Amino acid sequence: KQWYQRRVRGVLVTLLNVVTAILSAFLDNVTTILLISPITITLCQVMHMDPRKVLLSLVMFSNIGGASTGVGDPPNVLIINSPSVQEVVSFSTFTLHMAVGSIFCIAAAYAYLWFVYKRQDGKLLVQNSEVEELLREAELWKRIADRSYMGNSEEVAVKEMLANKAARVQKFAEEKRITPKTSCSTYSVNLPKLRAKYGVRDKGKLVKTAVVLTISILLFFLYTLPNIHTAPGEIAMAGAIALIIVIDHHDMEGLLHKIEWATLMFFAGLFILVEVLSRLGLIGLMGDYAISAVTSVSPKYQLAAAISIVLWMSAVISAFIDNIPFTAAMIPVLSLISSETDLPMAPLIYALAFGACMGGNGTLIGASANVVAVGIAEEKGYKISFLEFARLGVPIMLITVTVAHLYLLICHCAIGWGNI
Repeated sequence: KQWYQRRVRGVLVTLLNVVTAILSAFLDNVTTILLISPITITLCQVMHMDPRKVLLSLVMFSNIGGASTGVGDPPNVLIINSPSVQEVVSFSTFTLHMAVGSIFCIAAAYAYLWFVYKRQDGKLLVQNSEVEELLREAELWKRIADRSYMGNSEEVAVKEMLANKAARVQKFAEEKRITPKTSCSTYSVNLPKLRAKYGVRDKGKLVKTAVVLTISILLFFLYTLPNIHTAPGEIAMAGAIALIIVIDHHDMEGLLHKIEWATLMFFAGLFILVEVLSRLGLIGLMGDYAISAVTSVSPKYQLAAAISIVLWMSAVISAFIDNIPFTAAMIPVLSLISSETDLPMAPLIYALAFGACMGGNGTLIGASANVVAVGIAEEKGYKISFLEFARLGVPIMLITVTVAHLYLLICHCAIGWGNI
């Protein structure tokens, strides 16, 4: 019975990872995480699994799968829409080169995750689901209390009441932990409860939401076409406004309260930081160092050196700086390196794409999808710390970047595939 349950958990995690990687290849990986994360958390709760560990693997596969096409990952969208890149690499050529390398990276990442999770199978389980649910409830009460304003005495009293509620739930959970629940229901027992709890309550709204979502997804696919001059943000806002109108939603204040303002402000701060660094000359300085390093190598090995420098520099920096603004700043650097060294630009473009996408797995702030997934988990009461993310992300980053490095060296140095 235990062997069968382990197999079911393994199949579930594998299917979620594969579906996430495939969706991320055709959708923006942030959109994929927004769609998959709530479903994953619910499934993990039913299976008595820790959603944090499963969400971490989904984010890794989302970033890797998103690297395989020109529309899957925001850095790739920036690269393929750059005029200097379009003169060298077409959308189909870029997707072909990236897809082949991404398949090898997915296989290597899956092998590592299989090894890690097989050894830690017991840690994937929630030993006492009732205690975990109470702790999650306490965390939610704390978040509500922290978000409460203290403008007058009544609001101060409400804030104190919420804080006391969180403390009581936390204390009750700790008492429950002393006498843990030993029985563990299987997924077949919990499935009817899940259907009863999360059944469709308004089929009309479901159909309207599905139609608006489908149209928005199709527009995400089409916005990179030459004759369509629409940004992804405009598509998302238009879809949101259309959905509000179609379903006739009236509680705008409650809707605005659910927006992750902290995450949006975090992204805004990252973009400001990178722009400041660019204006201070740091990006240009990196380009100068890269050119000096490449030219110091024998002409026979300059292409291999350039690929290695761009790939690993992009991966390491993208692990600590959001890869979207970093990629935007690095595209001119590639043109500079290519013009100064007479090296083909195409291999450098692929190296930047692989480095930015795979390097984003290194830390929590490395990619937009990472921050979004952690924000959703925290909203549901599951905290994922920076170190917890890095413990899984850094090995995945090193493995996938190494695989991409070997792939690029074989394709462009040994074979000379697509060197333009």
